[in-house]
Amino acid sequence: MKKFSIALLALLLVQPACGMKKVATRVISNISTDGMVAIESERDVEFARQSLPPLIKTLEVLRYGNTKDVRALTLLSKAYGSYAFGFLEEDMLSLSEKDPRRADASARADLFYDRGKQFGIAALKSNSGMRKAFDAPFPEFKRAAGHLGKKYLPALFWTAFNWANWLNLHRDDPAAVVDAPRIKALAERVIELDPKFYYGSAHALLGAIAASRPATLGGDTALADKEFHEAMGIERRYLMTDILYAIYYTRQINDAALFRKTLEEVEAADAAALPEQRLANELAKRRAKILLSQQGKLF
Repeated sequence: MKKFSIALLALLLVQPACGMKKVATRVISNISTDGMVAIESERDVEFARQSLPPLIKTLEVLRYGNTKDVRALTLLSKAYGSYAFGFLEEDMLSLSEKDPRRADASARADLFYDRGKQFGIAALKSNSGMRKAFDAPFPEFKRAAGHLGKKYLPALFWTAFNWANWLNLHRDDPAAVVDAPRIKALAERVIELDPKFYYGSAHALLGAIAASRPATLGGDTALADKEFHEAMGIERRYLMTDILYAIYYTRQINDAALFRKTLEEVEAADAAALPEQRLANELAKRRAKILLSQQGKLF
């Protein structure tokens, strides 16, 4: 241990200050990645809810040592989006519209999704081809996204994830809805690079987008059903896909029986069947219970 400490001290002494910050950022990114793995496999939802914010803030503070670190930016995008979707969306669903805590949860989800989106965009902009693409017309944006390789796969997905969920909170705003094709382009590039990434969640994301609007406004329930089943076929034990299927697809086709059947299957499923996503599965089971209790007002 003494030899290791002396060697580490010697290394730090010969590093310029900016170099030390970059090394520290990379080290913390590695630790935070392991931390996310630990949180995602956690069975105690409330413990996970309390544990994630300190991890996010630690990584965000240390990111200033290397503001262009793609891994740190992507991890922040994932962490903010995961917190908003896992916890704040549950608050919004379970609380009465008259409860001021619901408005607070909605405002925080809006903020966190936007942060996740911006961190994801910053990660993608580390690619020279994407730097101007976000301000360019859609065909140029799609072309640039189509040139991104597997290095950017996580950033592509988490940017699309945050952007889509942020858009869902602003679906009545035409200025926000106009970005839907860009979100789809990012998700489609994820599928081109690796359709199985994060349990096929890019397919589920496309399914939610296709089912979130009526046909007169560009919705496509047949496509939504196809995309959701693609995701389910990739990893049947990932229960959050079923939750999205119930929320978006079954309600769009007005099938209350399928809504109930899907959610009852989630309730009966074993959350531990996919240990590395125990938290997501526990959250899915909680979400299923809430949604079943509200079926009367959802249909």
